[in-house]
Amino acid sequence: MAHDTSPVGCHDLRMRRRLPFPPGESAPARALTAACAGLGLAVACASGDPPPDPAAVATHTDGRAPIGELYAAYESLIARGWSRDVVAESAPEGTTQPLPIVALRSPGTGPAVWILSGIHGEEPAGPNAIAAAIEDIARLGSRRPVVLVPLLNPQGYARNWRYLNVPVYDETIDGDSVGDSSHLLPDARSPGAARAPTASSAEAEAITHYILARTADYPPEVSIDLHEDNLIHEGYVYSQGALGAADPLAVAAVEVLRQHGVPIKAGGTTRFDEPVDGGIIGPVTDSSIDELMSAATVIADGRARPGPRAKTVLVFETPAAALPLERRIAAHAALLRQLAERLAPPAG
Repeated sequence: MAHDTSPVGCHDLRMRRRLPFPPGESAPARALTAACAGLGLAVACASGDPPPDPAAVATHTDGRAPIGELYAAYESLIARGWSRDVVAESAPEGTTQPLPIVALRSPGTGPAVWILSGIHGEEPAGPNAIAAAIEDIARLGSRRPVVLVPLLNPQGYARNWRYLNVPVYDETIDGDSVGDSSHLLPDARSPGAARAPTASSAEAEAITHYILARTADYPPEVSIDLHEDNLIHEGYVYSQGALGAADPLAVAAVEVLRQHGVPIKAGGTTRFDEPVDGGIIGPVTDSSIDELMSAATVIADGRARPGPRAKTVLVFETPAAALPLERRIAAHAALLRQLAERLAPPAG
């Protein structure tokens, strides 16, 4: 498989080009939590300086919400008692000001639902759907622990760029995804070593290390990642967790997407030659953040350690070429609302 060899394909495999931190930029601060220090991880945190105003950053115009509106919607959770973490300040070459990669945590800790989106900047439906369904996410967070990381690639979203190191697609360049987890995932040929010696970017290092740090207090039971793909005309769901294609949440998700007008690929294979069964693809090895969420073991600080080991890890792919953005946003929002209802424990 080579999921990131196309300009608009979705998954994360070919991420071999290794970049140091930008000149003059220190490694992310190492004091997010005691758990982070214990793992020997580096995670960015907020400084004492006033944050830049995301509303001042121009957003690509294709019907997606301005990036400042998205931040405002996400951070409305703070008034409900949620906590906000700045995972990293993303400022790749060519950008005019840094944009924060934010995570929001519900007040209660414990086995959690993680909701991720916006890894690829040219896939706007997920980040917009989270803003549309923020009340449902808030209600879920009042019933069980939730970690929301709604816009993992804000610079990409603002500029409609998939990868921060590749302004224009070039098949000779391996793009660096902000979700690249190869520096933490075991190499099948040498399980005691990671697949890559270092993270492909400052953003990838901060995001993946944040996940490992926060799983101490918010161990993931369910992870949901919203994606799109301009090169497909039928949607499907990756099920990376222990239950694979038999996961009942994956089955339910396929039905929700179908009911909201998303054509579903029922069989055959994906364009990456992965078998599809009823709209679902079982676990794949792709070095993505989703593989990390399901990993039983990670390689951190040069040593094997327990991984997040989420039981259910679902990655939703909607066919961007087949549907207008408004309908894709509505389908993703309906999916979030239905999953939030299913994942909330019964009222006591």
